[in-house]
Amino acid sequence: MSFATAPKIAHGAAPLGVVKRTEADFHDWIASEVGFASNFCNWNDDPLVLEAYQFGFMCDESSYRCAEKSRQTGYSFIFSVEALARSHLRESHTAIFVSYNLADAKEKIAYCRQLHEELPLSLQRKLVVDSKLELGFRANSGSGRVSRIISNPSKAPRGKTGDIYLDELAHCQNDREIYKGSTALILRSGGQLTICSSPLGRRGTFWEVAREEVKPYRAYSRQHIPWWLCRDFCKNVPRAANDASKMDTETRVREFGKPGIWEQYDSLLLEDFQQEFEVFYSDEAMTFFPYELILGCCVLDSEDLVEDFGGLNGARGRLVGGYDVGRKHDLSVLSIFEVFKDGRKRCRMLRVYEKAAFERQESDLRSLLTIASISRLSIDNTGMGIQLAENLQNEFPAIVVPETFTTTSKEVWATDFKIGLQRKEIELPRDRMLISHIHSIRRSVTSGGRVTFEVDSNESKGHADLFWSCALACQKERGPARELPSIGVRVIG
Repeated sequence: MSFATAPKIAHGAAPLGVVKRTEADFHDWIASEVGFASNFCNWNDDPLVLEAYQFGFMCDESSYRCAEKSRQTGYSFIFSVEALARSHLRESHTAIFVSYNLADAKEKIAYCRQLHEELPLSLQRKLVVDSKLELGFRANSGSGRVSRIISNPSKAPRGKTGDIYLDELAHCQNDREIYKGSTALILRSGGQLTICSSPLGRRGTFWEVAREEVKPYRAYSRQHIPWWLCRDFCKNVPRAANDASKMDTETRVREFGKPGIWEQYDSLLLEDFQQEFEVFYSDEAMTFFPYELILGCCVLDSEDLVEDFGGLNGARGRLVGGYDVGRKHDLSVLSIFEVFKDGRKRCRMLRVYEKAAFERQESDLRSLLTIASISRLSIDNTGMGIQLAENLQNEFPAIVVPETFTTTSKEVWATDFKIGLQRKEIELPRDRMLISHIHSIRRSVTSGGRVTFEVDSNESKGHADLFWSCALACQKERGPARELPSIGVRVIG
């Protein structure tokens, strides 16, 4: 192996080359995490290629690291790479991931397992613990010591010491408790605490640490990674690194964005695109549903939802549903909630139909009503939903309730939903699209004094459909006539 072996670094990376002039230099290089990863790690049978910012992250020896980043820029993956490298380079090591939800926690362990399997056999340590949320590697030295990689879903890692990675911290419901329970764990171990997230409004622990508007956090080294620093999203990373921040969003998307970024820009509100991909912290003053309110009710994981209609028959409470019918480019969304005797409403199913034929949607809903014991299914009876609602009501008159979207009805449903969230009566899954759709609802008052609940005027392609489906399902049931009341008292704030 040549002493001039250099890490494989993506376009626009710095440094452009790492030359090892002596054998000692080379051994020092491969004994580092980034050298180990660059020389020995593969992914899907190809040599591992690092983005410039991933290379920089792995070279950062600070005790406290903070990364503000766009979605899909590979931080969960590079956490796994670093943890696996340290588990093989050190006699004994512990790495602890804390993730936004159970699925993300499992994904990091899956990354580590695959990276281990693709190491050269001579370097692989024996895998002695192998579960969905933990891996253990026994040292080859004969000491019998075990390095552990542990992955927790949204739970403070108290009692364990080592390197701590808090991934998507802004999106964790109990972010402050997770952070508070993690900081002391690196003291005795000499480890690193890494917090990393895409933004979720001007609130929460991650925002406080990342932007330091409340107090300074001087111990942290920092990375700021918008989409245009990622070669998978950007056509020319070196030029974008110099010029993109000086442009407005549409101009830089047009100038540097690859097709996937164009599609995201076209599919999201401007504010949401900036938050998801441009490390922008939105102001929540206009939303009717602040993130704090929504996240406080996100207590379910994806595994708590059922995927097929037959799975609903194990419910102990009444089943109610809402169906928002997509128009033009919108989504059609079915949501099912289980209503318990104490008034709690737990989400049991979310099913999204994108560009699905109405015949298929009607057939699916007919199957639902035939297979599952649904007490009420409220269906959007506006525009293209009229025929669908009429057909199903004729067939299932005691179950199907056509609902007309008007200014008054939307205010009632949105208010019912907000009261349910405030009382912690609604249990939602930790689903980013659902959270985004709920948060997108804006309450405004017209010049004539009418209250409206809408998304922004530049909205396109299926935003807020998940919210309206859930709001239909979770509305307060007001008797057989289902007459909507006049709003005399409104929820403020």
